[in-house]
Amino acid sequence: MENSLLWSLAAGGCTVLGAFLLFFRRRWGNRSLSFFLGLAAGVMVAVVVFDMLPSAFLFSGFGKAIIGFLGGVILLKLVEKMMIGQHDPGKTLIGLGYLVMLGIAMHDLPEGMAIAFGNEMKARTGMVIALGIGIHNIPEGMAIAAPLLMGGISKHRVLFQTFLVGLITPAGALIGAAIAHLLPDLLPAMLGLASGIMIYLVIFQLLPQAKARHKGTRWWGFWLGMLVILLATYI
Repeated sequence: MENSLLWSLAAGGCTVLGAFLLFFRRRWGNRSLSFFLGLAAGVMVAVVVFDMLPSAFLFSGFGKAIIGFLGGVILLKLVEKMMIGQHDPGKTLIGLGYLVMLGIAMHDLPEGMAIAFGNEMKARTGMVIALGIGIHNIPEGMAIAAPLLMGGISKHRVLFQTFLVGLITPAGALIGAAIAHLLPDLLPAMLGLASGIMIYLVIFQLLPQAKARHKGTRWWGFWLGMLVILLATYI
């Protein structure tokens, strides 16, 4: 338990690191905005395709994962109506940033659980899982921070909020350690829920927002995000 908690804290800290790296960029043009929104989309699609859903199916949870996926889509649709401004561009970006934050937080919870499950099998397995999670938490932190910074949120506030998101991973590790012994059948549904949230964000928010600012640059970010997560997952 102690090892998995420490590894999950380090992995969550990488989310903060990703946000911090964006603080050194002073000007944000439409091309930059399109690139980072595309990066967020690529990260989310890759995590769902290469990590979340395969893990859910591995636990023989196809039906539960699909139900969770649909639940995630419905949940985010409801949240979107409450959080996204329809007219002011700054409010739209801020709302988008918080939706990305929600999607990543929902994704980080089962990731922390994965660290705990890996540790249950073998200590080294938990450490390797945490390393991979930490690597792709860096672009996830960037994905959270970019729209918030561009929408006018202060750096200190963005850093604090990203820090709170980073705590979701160790929280997931604690929950995972308990579920490993009590309710292991819940994991596929949770992975499906997070996947539904993230895919909804990509299709209905991230890519359309990126296209509105620059049609071509978003795909550079998208494929870079896909590549980063692919390398983190299989190397």
